[in-house]
Amino acid sequence: MIRLRRDSIVRTLTLAAFSSFLPLATLPANAAEPLEIVFVDVMGGAATLIKTPEGETILIDSGWPGLDDRDPKRIVYVLKEVLGKSRIDHLVTTHWHTDHYGGVKGLAERVEIGRFWDRGLPEDPGVDPANFPDGPKPEDKLGIAYRAASKGKRTVIKAGDTLALKGGIKATVLAASGKVMPAPAGAKPNPLCEHAPEDKPKDDSDNALSTVIKFSLGKFDFFDAGDLTWNIEKNLVCPHDLVGPVDLYQVTHHGMDISNHPTLLKTLDPTVAIMNNGPRKGGSAATIKLLRELPNLKAAFAMHRNHALSESENMPAEFTANSDTTGGEFIRVTVDPDGSKYRVRIGAYGKEKEFESK
Repeated sequence: MIRLRRDSIVRTLTLAAFSSFLPLATLPANAAEPLEIVFVDVMGGAATLIKTPEGETILIDSGWPGLDDRDPKRIVYVLKEVLGKSRIDHLVTTHWHTDHYGGVKGLAERVEIGRFWDRGLPEDPGVDPANFPDGPKPEDKLGIAYRAASKGKRTVIKAGDTLALKGGIKATVLAASGKVMPAPAGAKPNPLCEHAPEDKPKDDSDNALSTVIKFSLGKFDFFDAGDLTWNIEKNLVCPHDLVGPVDLYQVTHHGMDISNHPTLLKTLDPTVAIMNNGPRKGGSAATIKLLRELPNLKAAFAMHRNHALSESENMPAEFTANSDTTGGEFIRVTVDPDGSKYRVRIGAYGKEKEFESK
């Protein structure tokens, strides 16, 4: 069930009534649309919905399956009621874990999906079948559903690729399937790597194979690394920085401390961080502490209060979208069409906080 707060309903009705009295002249023709990034609450999974200034929609991951299609319903609600769109033009699956691609079947039954982007399936030509430790196997129900929905509409992406998007927004694949893009010619070593912590034991799960994408619009940059883990995170910035500073950071792997490598975070140097954790998944105290120590971070938002932590270890209540375990509230980022400024708020009518892009 989609949660709607009473004040949201009242404001929606009030705005609808007021807008009926606005003269058409007050609505500028061909006005440039902002870039919208909405972090949908899928209770510790991932579903980040983007609407570009050209009106294209991009969904990065699709949440969990089952639960009466809770996550597809939440995604479709944001798509239609918040962003005013009726289809998903691009669906990017960062990796093959249930909480990141399980919602595809429910989505495909509700809205049209134009193009599917993923790091490959075991049967694809040119991929290593051994590079799929967690599936999706052809006989698995989720694997069958994904193959059926994406048939004839899939593109396999690798490090260094770009998504085919309209207009001035650029989406660069920095890593996929455990490989990072080559450093540009003349790249200088990242001085922060001199003090990088040691590597962790090799991660043999699909998390380490996550697709990493950097979205850029003018001066604005947004970084999403799925559930990428420690050692490959380091490879993004050591010995050379392949990312650069960003404005908005989707906290990797729901805020778990087997991800969020300190050297990566210091190199990204984000202004705003948004963590898509669940009430009992992610949002580790170590990661929250690390975020608080970043010198130029102005705001860090959490999707949920971590109910295993004390109040002081959590994000402040005003920066937390959901305080109870039922969830349903989203976090919305609105970027000016030229990428110069952006605003973050919780839900449709939360108090906006404005930031300048770097």
